[in-house]
Amino acid sequence: MKLAVRIITLTCAALLLAAKAWPDQHRPEKLESTSGSPGGSGGDCYAAQDEASPQNSPETEKKKGRSLFRSWFHMATETQANQPDWLSPLATTSGRLKQELRYDIWDQPSTLGNRTFQFGGGKGFEFITSSRTQILAGIPSYTLHSPNGAPSGFGDLPLMLKFRIGSAGRGEGNYLLTFILGATAPTGSSRYGAGDAVLTPTLAVGKGWGRFDVQSTFAANLPTGNTAKLGRQLQWNTAFQYQAAWKLWPELEVNSTLYKTGPNAGNKLVFLTPGLGFGRVRLGKAFRFSSAAGLQIAVTRFHTYDHRWMFSERISF
Repeated sequence: MKLAVRIITLTCAALLLAAKAWPDQHRPEKLESTSGSPGGSGGDCYAAQDEASPQNSPETEKKKGRSLFRSWFHMATETQANQPDWLSPLATTSGRLKQELRYDIWDQPSTLGNRTFQFGGGKGFEFITSSRTQILAGIPSYTLHSPNGAPSGFGDLPLMLKFRIGSAGRGEGNYLLTFILGATAPTGSSRYGAGDAVLTPTLAVGKGWGRFDVQSTFAANLPTGNTAKLGRQLQWNTAFQYQAAWKLWPELEVNSTLYKTGPNAGNKLVFLTPGLGFGRVRLGKAFRFSSAAGLQIAVTRFHTYDHRWMFSERISF
């Protein structure tokens, strides 16, 4: 666990420093100094500013807070404008940098006539932290078996950092390339948690042609311990989307997992996931609502589940 935390911390720090150092064509230029202007010295200017500056009253602090919030919100809005405006797929992780609260629910048949529900789906709050980075502070999933079955419980805590390598909006290329570092912290119960941290480095790519787009991710699940039980897997997800009328987004996803080590080593699992998205609908000045639903259908003889319904609700801002 300590090793996983150190790896996550060092990787996040490196990407954040790279985001600061990477030149950004949208970053405003610094204003030229006027200290050398005729009619006065730089020291006189600073003295005049000090005399004229108000004391740090509560009202001044509130104004500073509002100004910082507006600057951050403006930066986040500009960042989202410089990339495609596709709707996030159901199972394929989006490479877009987003400001969003997302909550997924999964419903699948299980043994003895029961159904297994998972609330959360590894999603949560997503915040843009710079013009090239975004973090996700996830909500641990809760698993419920109904009407009978194993006891319910919480899973592990999902975390994610996105680093945008390149992107362009519609009319300027309509593409994206993003590095994603996902992770889960072992906070879940013994039944539903992995017991060890799991790192998931991912490369997300996407390209759009008019109303049609393709989004794809290549990832590896790398447990930091107990690999004999958890195993290592390679994942390849691809979503084909079309922006139709009435804010509808029909999609078809291909979700593939190749088990490299562990109990299922050598097996391959493939799902076809037809789905339909809706949105985005403006709720207010800054908030917009979107949703999606679909069904995961196993098309390989080996599968760990089948016919899983997926429902996703999102509030973006």
